[in-house]
Amino acid sequence: MKNPSKVVAAGALGLTAAIALGGAPAGAYGPAANSLGCRLYFSDAGTGSSPTTWNDTFGLTQTPATPSPGQTVTVTFTAVAGPNNGPVPLNAGDVPVVIKLALGGSQSGTVTLNMATYPTAPAAAGAPLGSITATGTYVAGTAGAASLTVTQAVFNNATAKTYCSGPGDRDHKAAPAASTIVENYSVFGGGTSITSVTGQSVTSAARAGNTINFSVTGLAPSATLSASLKNAGGGGTAEGSGAGTTDATGAGTGTLVVPAGATTGARTLSVSDGTNTVTTPITILGAPAISITPGGGGAGTAVAVTGTNWNPGSTVSIRGYKAGAPPPPPTADAAVTATASATGAITGSFTVNDPTTAYIGASSGTGPGTLFAVATWTASADSCVAKAGPATTGSCNLTYNLSQTVTAGNLAMSRTTGSGNVTLSGVTLNGTVQHGTGALAPITVTDYRGSTFGWSLVGAVTDFTGTPGGSIAKANLTWIPTCVAAAGSTNAVTATAGSAGAVDGSTLCSAPADAAGTGGGFDAGAALDLQIPANQLAGSYTATLTITLS
Repeated sequence: MKNPSKVVAAGALGLTAAIALGGAPAGAYGPAANSLGCRLYFSDAGTGSSPTTWNDTFGLTQTPATPSPGQTVTVTFTAVAGPNNGPVPLNAGDVPVVIKLALGGSQSGTVTLNMATYPTAPAAAGAPLGSITATGTYVAGTAGAASLTVTQAVFNNATAKTYCSGPGDRDHKAAPAASTIVENYSVFGGGTSITSVTGQSVTSAARAGNTINFSVTGLAPSATLSASLKNAGGGGTAEGSGAGTTDATGAGTGTLVVPAGATTGARTLSVSDGTNTVTTPITILGAPAISITPGGGGAGTAVAVTGTNWNPGSTVSIRGYKAGAPPPPPTADAAVTATASATGAITGSFTVNDPTTAYIGASSGTGPGTLFAVATWTASADSCVAKAGPATTGSCNLTYNLSQTVTAGNLAMSRTTGSGNVTLSGVTLNGTVQHGTGALAPITVTDYRGSTFGWSLVGAVTDFTGTPGGSIAKANLTWIPTCVAAAGSTNAVTATAGSAGAVDGSTLCSAPADAAGTGGGFDAGAALDLQIPANQLAGSYTATLTITLS
């Protein structure tokens, strides 16, 4: 081989060992050691180097291994190592591979396989070019024993092609020689069909517990048959265990019971005589199901019902059901019917009038074999039908749920602006105890919390401090509290004035808690009295009175 401008040395190809051909039709050839003879050409003029031998492990397979007449077959040729490169580096794809096969036996003609990109990566001089996988197709002919033989491998370099075929000193370009890489196979003309399925009116579908009755032709005479369910392509894990027999002509019958838990959907019935296998498609039905649109509404709502996995051709009843353990009791609404299609699908329309409807369901069959499925229905009070069709009597109701949010206000107090300074009446010392008097400006308490809680006003006072000196104890300050409803207020409770006495730590006014609710507006005040000792130092005295609402 060579790149587009240089020839690759011929000694880069090699392989030994031939394998014997013949015998009964076999499965895929390989992988097995074998050899091909090659002559490396400098150009397409026909002059080349001395012959070489390409030793490798080859494989030749086809899918399906035993085709039926008219079936398209995919053929794959593999070489594990591939040839070694010559002295000139190659780019990826410089040497596309073409494999030519001859059909023999019950078929004739040629098959061409290709690997468009080879090598798959750049190859240095003298380096292995890598494994080969070339594919192609042909159409299987009439039934009988046939073979595929590799006759030529072409390394299709644009300027220096290399031709390999059977070992020997030949011009493998002009006269390819059949190699010993051969796959013997059979084109098989047998077949099977399903004659009936218990519990079904069709032969195209079955469900767990049904018995599939089948017939075969073209199989081995007087053979014992085995049958199972496989995937849609006829492969995968077998399910079920059926049996049957053939007569002297290779025709026969058998049965298969669909097992519990069988894979649902598109499947095949596979029947074998121990050598040949025939298949036919069948659908395995799963649990029946329905869906509804809409999923809820008021009386008079028309509901579209669809379903899957019902027995094909069967009559399915659709109706409303009340709440309860399955199967729940039916409602008063009349049932409607639908016929399942060939694939087990149903469509129908059902009108809900009975307000007790909790499900819409479908059923088919009688007794233990009854099929049943439901979909949840959500009753709605947003629509109803008062008179159906030509009816002259009837009525229906729509109800409304009313709601109101009441947001809590605050517990607060306030006083007249600028009333925070209280000046008690002045006194002149005369050797006796005297009293300074005054009044606490009204405090308005508002309770708009909308609660059941009470509240209280509590006083706290500091000692009076004199200027330039002296003090009067806070205990000397007393009050007579008052507490009344504020003008224009609507009160849920009655507030109570505190007891007369010392101010510090005493209650000015309070309202009780009440389970029926509290709140309103209240005015609290007090007459103040400060007792001044007979020999109190003269001066100006101040203290701080704090009223706390809680």
